[in-house]
Amino acid sequence: MVTTAKAIQDVMEQAKGSLTSDEIKKAVQNRYPGQWKPATLQAHLYACVVNNPKAYVHHPYASKFLYKNSDDSFELYSEEKHGPNEWAPAEGEDGEDAAEELVEATISLERDIEDHLINNLEVIEPGLKFVKRQYHTDVGRIDILAKDANETPVVIEVKAGEAKDSAIGQIARYIGWLSQQEGKTPRGFIIASSFPEGVRYAATIIEGVRLLSYRVNFTFEEANI
Repeated sequence: MVTTAKAIQDVMEQAKGSLTSDEIKKAVQNRYPGQWKPATLQAHLYACVVNNPKAYVHHPYASKFLYKNSDDSFELYSEEKHGPNEWAPAEGEDGEDAAEELVEATISLERDIEDHLINNLEVIEPGLKFVKRQYHTDVGRIDILAKDANETPVVIEVKAGEAKDSAIGQIARYIGWLSQQEGKTPRGFIIASSFPEGVRYAATIIEGVRLLSYRVNFTFEEANI
């Protein structure tokens, strides 16, 4: 008997690319009509994601073979493409604490970087003006939307840690969508701690996209009562 996870994995292998949750559920139900409820499939789309730290806590025995992209689509996890599995708790760690800390640390770092950029856009490029933070579009949410000295829209995407291949597809979607809305082609920045060689090559084919590495400088202050 085919398990739910195996059915999803088979669909993803046949797709040979990324699929949305609705596309996955539809494909599974077409192949195995009436076998699983949509809620069951959705639960597995949570449990089987490699880069979902909480899945290791709530579903520790579920096989982890999916990678969830920043636009909420899914693809099969590949260590070569997505990097080593840094989301699973290390041996001896409390799974729930480690997952919570990883999620909170990532969100906090990205928020801190965004805060700094919004107040210091001139550091990236003279003449940049802040427009909006977490700008909602039909194809996702832009971290920071700005305009340059020529009033050209500028998309700024922030990644805590190393940028993944999905960051290229993400900023390409935003630029494509904004170009239809604005009537001019936007430019973009991806800001991360580092960029694998594949990401750097991919960025060269998108005109107007630049990659910037950030460096964190620590300061310390008393936290005594």
